[in-house]
Amino acid sequence: MTPFNLLIHKALILVMKLWKTIQWKILFVILLWILINYSRNQSRLRTNIMSSRENRTYNGQYISTEFEHFYKNVSTDKLMDPLIHKHQYSLLLDPGSKCKENHIFLLVLVYSAIYKFDERQVIRNTFGSIEEFDNTHIEYVFVLGETVNDTQQMDIEQESVKYRDLIQGNFIDSYRNLTYKRVFSLFWVNRFCNNVTYVIKIDDDITINIPFLIPYLSNKLNKTKVLECFLLIGALPYRNPRDKWYMSSLDYPFATFPPYCAGPSSIMSTDVISEMYKATKNVPFCWLEDVYGGGFLPWISRIEIVHPKCYIEDLRASLNDKPCHLFYINNSKNTSNSYSMWKTIENYTQQHLCKC
Repeated sequence: MTPFNLLIHKALILVMKLWKTIQWKILFVILLWILINYSRNQSRLRTNIMSSRENRTYNGQYISTEFEHFYKNVSTDKLMDPLIHKHQYSLLLDPGSKCKENHIFLLVLVYSAIYKFDERQVIRNTFGSIEEFDNTHIEYVFVLGETVNDTQQMDIEQESVKYRDLIQGNFIDSYRNLTYKRVFSLFWVNRFCNNVTYVIKIDDDITINIPFLIPYLSNKLNKTKVLECFLLIGALPYRNPRDKWYMSSLDYPFATFPPYCAGPSSIMSTDVISEMYKATKNVPFCWLEDVYGGGFLPWISRIEIVHPKCYIEDLRASLNDKPCHLFYINNSKNTSNSYSMWKTIENYTQQHLCKC
């Protein structure tokens, strides 16, 4: 190799080394640019998520809204339940004539299990016997699911013929299916009984203080956007699989539930029923009926929950007190106490002195 060729060869080697160095520098710059932009995007994403998870003031307390972001961005495959989201309910039993009145001031929906005939009778014989009060009309309906027991179904059908106050939906009546019962009742009111001012949802161990409740509702200046109940804020999910109300972190990954109405009872204006019914199409199923129906649906619908001071009290502990609460819950499950409580309510003539 001539000296000139050797020089050219060395020059080429040097150029190749320089080019590799430049390539590495270019690659480094590109990688650095990608890293900077990734960091910026992550920062924006965190900002967006944090803004979606910002605290919201609720009844004077700050509530994290991270669950709201989760539910508003849920995949569509979580919104395909034929009953919860598609509302493909069928009426197996329907009283038909319950909402034929031109206007109903109060509709009481009683969530009852199929076998609880005695509890339904207590209600029919006590506050459920009051259909007119202070020139207002009240209707009562017991909400049931279906049973695979033919004997039970025959009994229910006979009860329906006799009292004309049962509605039955096409879902198995069970504790784990209470959310189906909740949406079914929203469906029924929205479709067949929307000529009401107020709807009250109660369990069958509740006694309603009708002489106190009706004036309380009648005196409201604003009869829309009403959702009142025993409000729970900051409730924790039960993570132990042995617990009755177990909720896995896969089903609900957040530390606390949104504010929600405890299950035994709630007061709703008819526009609230309509708004929550619409919201069911966009909220994934949760088997905890009070969390779902009394928490998720109002929150997504931007409905504020109010907890009246006079809302609810233990029935047995109140038998000898002035009946100045709207509802009484029979925690002892002793039906004789329910009759005694109703007598106490009937005999008290100074409801106007009760403060709420």
